[in-house]
Amino acid sequence: MGIANWMRVLDTVSGLARIGGRLRATLDPAYPEVPETAARGLETRLAGVVVAALKEAFDRDRARMELERSQIEAERRRAEEALAAELRRQAAEHALGQLKLLAIMSITMWMLSAALAVWLPGMRAGLPRGLLGLGWALAFAALGCTFAGSQAISRWTASPVTAGPPPDGGASFAPWLLLLALASTGASLLAAL
Repeated sequence: MGIANWMRVLDTVSGLARIGGRLRATLDPAYPEVPETAARGLETRLAGVVVAALKEAFDRDRARMELERSQIEAERRRAEEALAAELRRQAAEHALGQLKLLAIMSITMWMLSAALAVWLPGMRAGLPRGLLGLGWALAFAALGCTFAGSQAISRWTASPVTAGPPPDGGASFAPWLLLLALASTGASLLAAL
């Protein structure tokens, strides 16, 4: 309750005490008039009771405010943790998506070069065959790096508390290996023509 409400309560209590004293004096003629010092003592006691009641009410309000503040702080922490978990999930999903794309590209490049190696007659010569073998080895190395990277990301997402981006686990080499594989396979196809 606000201070204004408590002041109204205090005003009402003191008014009721005054009215009760007057009512008693008018209804009961045998009721002696209260001397001035006794009235002051009564007012002092009444004021002490009211002050104690106000102090207790303020203490309850302070305790309630502290409880509400702690609940708001706990909700804020939970919201921050949920946001961090969502950002972590999105980062892992993005990294896994990139690795899947690299794996698909590696397999597609290998399958397409295998089909072209069978179809082109010049691929049986020494240089084109060596370049094609090197391209395949690099494509499989890129595929292996994507698998290692996806396992590292899976471990990162399963760990309870980590900060920073997901680890690459060798996945940073996969695009370069794939690029070298494409270059080697392309060179073998050009040499076969």
